[in-house]
Amino acid sequence: MSCSVEEPTMTVAEKRAKDRAVHVGFCCKCKTAKSTITVRYAEYCDPCFLIALDSKFRTALRNARPYRVITPENVMLAFSGGPSSRALVHLFDVFHSLPPEVATNKKQPKIYNDIHVCHIDESCLLEPSQGQEPQDITSSRSTMEQARSIAAGYDYSFHGVAIEDIYDPEWTDSRCFEAVATLITSLPKDQLATSGQAPELLARIIPTSATSPSEEDAPKLSRQEKINKLKALLGACMTLTAKETVLQHFRSSLLIQLAKRGQCTILALGDSATRVAIHIIELTAIGRGYSLPHETSLLSSWVQDCKVIRPLKDCLVKELDTFCGLNDLELIEHHNAQLDWTMKTKAEVKSIRKLTDEFITGLDKEFPSTVATVCRTAAKLTPPEATYDQKCPLCLGPVQAGVQDWKRRITVTTAPGEIVTTTSSNAETETKESSYGCCSSDASGCCSSSQRPSCTSQQTTTTTTNSSTSTSFSSLLCYGCLTNLRDLDLKSMASQEDSSDESMSLSSSSFKLPPYVAETIVHRMGFASLDEFDHRFMDAAPATAVDPQENLRAQIQEFLIASDDEEE
Repeated sequence: MSCSVEEPTMTVAEKRAKDRAVHVGFCCKCKTAKSTITVRYAEYCDPCFLIALDSKFRTALRNARPYRVITPENVMLAFSGGPSSRALVHLFDVFHSLPPEVATNKKQPKIYNDIHVCHIDESCLLEPSQGQEPQDITSSRSTMEQARSIAAGYDYSFHGVAIEDIYDPEWTDSRCFEAVATLITSLPKDQLATSGQAPELLARIIPTSATSPSEEDAPKLSRQEKINKLKALLGACMTLTAKETVLQHFRSSLLIQLAKRGQCTILALGDSATRVAIHIIELTAIGRGYSLPHETSLLSSWVQDCKVIRPLKDCLVKELDTFCGLNDLELIEHHNAQLDWTMKTKAEVKSIRKLTDEFITGLDKEFPSTVATVCRTAAKLTPPEATYDQKCPLCLGPVQAGVQDWKRRITVTTAPGEIVTTTSSNAETETKESSYGCCSSDASGCCSSSQRPSCTSQQTTTTTTNSSTSTSFSSLLCYGCLTNLRDLDLKSMASQEDSSDESMSLSSSSFKLPPYVAETIVHRMGFASLDEFDHRFMDAAPATAVDPQENLRAQIQEFLIASDDEEE
């Protein structure tokens, strides 16, 4: 007969504690002190927890430096002010503070020479308080001085920049690229909803000193003008996901420039394991799987002359919060801008990032191995074989070949009931255009008349004008950016026909991308500098508009009989 007394069920933590021969409620390391912190299935006391977290950090830092250290390198620590980046700064200080007997040992040189701290101030994008003007936020809630004081406590060199400085020509690779990129559409506004196809985005490179007679007299943008440009671009994004993605691209560009200006060959980010797991799901959802290995790996060598490492990739955000609390580390309250308040709706709006955050956080409570499983799965991905010279102008990531064609094949842009109507309208358009075509295969027998320009001159003029004013922007983007920019307000964007007016193009400030985007476009087109780009296009562009009738008269001038008035 079986015993009627049922054995009590044990939790997973109790089973693992029993396997380790440790009493529940005691530290799994020292086995003598009572546990105060529970991480996944392990229980620690405060001293053992600090030792365990420091060991994780040192192991990850060692794995991120697989090569032998010959000469110490400079490292730039990205400090936002949150618990993860705050723990990163403190752990680097503990790691870099070697004992005297080790510091004087020449056989064991220091891994890092100088440690720098950089901070991006995003106070201009914070939600204004009740009764507070938006322009007063930057002065009252700036995080720059607080970040500077924290870095000074460790005797680190500090580098700070505001997020609106992304529109400053100095924050480019050449440090003096005086131009921006303005987006226009290939279709007129009245055809955006009825065309049956996604419009192609075109870019115009507009020098910022175009209104000045010389570059020396070119006025520099004030801080408020930069803020207005940034808010106008974010306001043109129709979804919260698009806003956050564009802002993240701007952060990455500024961090790379800060590392290069500080002569640092390593950029250390404070991404925790929880943040990396959320980022993996988010990147997959928004179509950035091609660049996922570079954006989530422990070591990324994609950026030229600067390696990106994530030493806290094995630490949960809960561990880092506890670490900051045990060490009494000062945090910055508003360290990242939340763009929820920019959405013009009273209902709650959540981006893909926030939905993924809630999903991973909620699942991790029931299944503590969720974060580690997601990170280990993504770690198996290999970086794509791409060159840094062919990077995406917006996110500066790798670009996969044939993105536009593949997206066109898998995207349905016309409803089934509208296919016949669209086809017939396209046929009528082609018939109308063909009526102005050339009736002869020989160029000399063109069907031109005094009422209509010749087909040859019409095609040549259009091609020259389009190539001199705009270039294809969609063909230069990666799939993730191409998908993200579909959430732009295309109806308020100037079209290719409207862009023929120079003043109209310059006044459309809602779609002006920063100078680093314009610089990348120019380099992708094969030009070494902005002067070379302007010189080529100014030579190719027609000086004045030619009247078709005058053009026709010039062609048949030798066959005309002079009148009596012309002879006199």
